[in-house]
Amino acid sequence: MIHRRITEHVKAQNWFAVFLDFTIVVAGILIAFQITNWNEDRAREYTEQRYIERLRDDLASNHDDLTQRIAYFTQVRDHGINALISLEQSRETLGETFLIDIYQASQILPRKFASDVYDEILSVGANDAISDVVVRKRLANFYGSIQAQLTTLEQTTPYRAEVRRHLPYAVNQAIRSACGDIVETSAAGKPTITLPTHCEPGLPEAEISKGVSAILARNFGVDLTERISDIDGKLIGLNLMLGRVAQLDEYLEGIQK
Repeated sequence: MIHRRITEHVKAQNWFAVFLDFTIVVAGILIAFQITNWNEDRAREYTEQRYIERLRDDLASNHDDLTQRIAYFTQVRDHGINALISLEQSRETLGETFLIDIYQASQILPRKFASDVYDEILSVGANDAISDVVVRKRLANFYGSIQAQLTTLEQTTPYRAEVRRHLPYAVNQAIRSACGDIVETSAAGKPTITLPTHCEPGLPEAEISKGVSAILARNFGVDLTERISDIDGKLIGLNLMLGRVAQLDEYLEGIQK
């Protein structure tokens, strides 16, 4: 339609009309281009905000997880300290509580740090998911530093394997059954794992004596000291991670629109 009009105006040498028609065409193209850009910008902004919301959901999950881990490893450390103190006492004072402390000091809590949303961002291309370079840099620094801490958390000392290898099987089994992890699940399916504050394996005196003898026959004080130091390091790392999670969440909350 517009092409035919321009042709007719050219034939009629109506140059003003030609100029006007040409201006209308160019303006239409520019408006369509601007509308397309505007729609793309809105879609990009929506995608970015959704990713930020989901990142904050991951951070909330990690905050809960780290808080649980700190509580768990604090319990493990307390058992280790109690066992270390007991090792300095006479053999006659060592009983079932001592064996529980020795065993519980070996407990570990392997958990995955939630990074599914950030992994998805990297898989689709960080530029497409998050347009702001500063935000992308902040996320990269955060998850990079967290990964270094996770590597430390995954490491353990030989204490766990040594204790479970030297304690008689009956002692291992009784303490594991009565004093093992307490696992509760929220309505959302998230597990909460803690150690019992009190447990009674009900070991016979003969088995208690065998267990105490097995521990005292080997110098577990050295391994236990190393284990407690390892837990101290884990607790420091967990608290650092908890602080970084809170800082990043506060930052993301501040840039939400």
